[in-house]
Amino acid sequence: MDAISHSVKFSRVVFFVVIVLATRTYPICCEERQFDTYEEFTETQYKNHIKEFQRAFGKQIEVEFGLKWAEGGFTHNFSSDKPEFYAYRRATLEEARALVLAVIFKLSQAVHADPIMLSYLNKSSLTRDFLGVDISFVYLHNWSYDDGSIDSVYSYYSKEDMSDVKKLHLRYDATDPFSDISDFKNIVYCKIEESFEDAVKLNAVNTIINPAIHNPKQFEDELNKILASFKEEMREKHSLFFRSIGWMVAGNSTPDISEIRTKCTYRYSVDCQEARELMLLTTEKLLTALNNSEILKPYLKDYPFSSDGVKLRMLFRKEKYLVGDVPYYDGSMESAVLSEDVITYYHHIPNAKNSSMHDRVVYAKESYQEAQKTFENTPPPTLFKKATKGIKNFISSSIHFLELAVIVFFMFLLPMVTTGGWLFIVPVIIFFILRWRPSPSQKN
Repeated sequence: MDAISHSVKFSRVVFFVVIVLATRTYPICCEERQFDTYEEFTETQYKNHIKEFQRAFGKQIEVEFGLKWAEGGFTHNFSSDKPEFYAYRRATLEEARALVLAVIFKLSQAVHADPIMLSYLNKSSLTRDFLGVDISFVYLHNWSYDDGSIDSVYSYYSKEDMSDVKKLHLRYDATDPFSDISDFKNIVYCKIEESFEDAVKLNAVNTIINPAIHNPKQFEDELNKILASFKEEMREKHSLFFRSIGWMVAGNSTPDISEIRTKCTYRYSVDCQEARELMLLTTEKLLTALNNSEILKPYLKDYPFSSDGVKLRMLFRKEKYLVGDVPYYDGSMESAVLSEDVITYYHHIPNAKNSSMHDRVVYAKESYQEAQKTFENTPPPTLFKKATKGIKNFISSSIHFLELAVIVFFMFLLPMVTTGGWLFIVPVIIFFILRWRPSPSQKN
């Protein structure tokens, strides 16, 4: 009897173990069978499904985070093509990191909830854990702010060791507003790279409550208004066109305003004396605007804010239609740069090996205080010099206007010849719309 009882108990235990194992392995078997089923899909079927998946995911992210999905993204190659989004707001490094991680986690969830996507990843031997996304921080017409804030964050895969395993990395790009984008030697990019794991750890110690918005510092709105007003005044009164201006430094979050970095363009040729006058005028105007603000006063690193907190690059260019701004090669100044309280003046000289080429070299250098003393001791320009300068600028403006007139003439002539004249107004309208469209510096 005891033997029969023990046998029955043992049979029940064995039966229970079999049931548990079958229950646990059944979903796996089903999933594998499901993968096997979906792996029979053709590449076209996968591609069509992925397009629908990314469209649904893009619209979901637009709603949840206020982003704009760039049509496209990954088609069926996750290692190189990624969903792309535009964020129409500024972002600090911490905000950009929090946002891109939030979107990546959402993408991971969406992929795991889609068996066909899992099947494709399984078939392609790609990781199903985390897939990258790209985000650009822009405003109207998708121009980047170029004020020191983050321009974009990109995802990429890289090998960290000798193994073939590729890990997800993030790269944050920002453009220093002081850099000269017309000269590759003077472009100052800030590139910060980190692994996905490091990004998660860094994000955990930062208090970003809502990654869907930019949380400005207490002084930021006031500073942006002052800088926008300053740029407008310098453009209208002194013909100085500011391309970018800012105080942020990517990866270096400061609690106060320690430095203003900017660049501008003056579209007339000048000698060293005139360049000095323009540099002093611009710097003093900027310092006055900052120091006169009671709201900014507590947030200025040093009060009164002085020239050693300003980095200014002034480019002297002539504007040529269909070409853009080009330097003067007549011996006049190419640019003037204020950095670390020193003004450096540059000009072009013929290349020693090729006279048709020019080299950008230092013309003169002086401290800001020396420039002030020199300016104070320089007698005002004579009437003859003023008249000569006025005539020179008038000729330059007239040539520029003549170039425009020639372009407009041929824009009239071509449609009149080819269509009988009734469409001649179309290219003219398009030209002037493009010509008078506000520049990024005017909009921001």
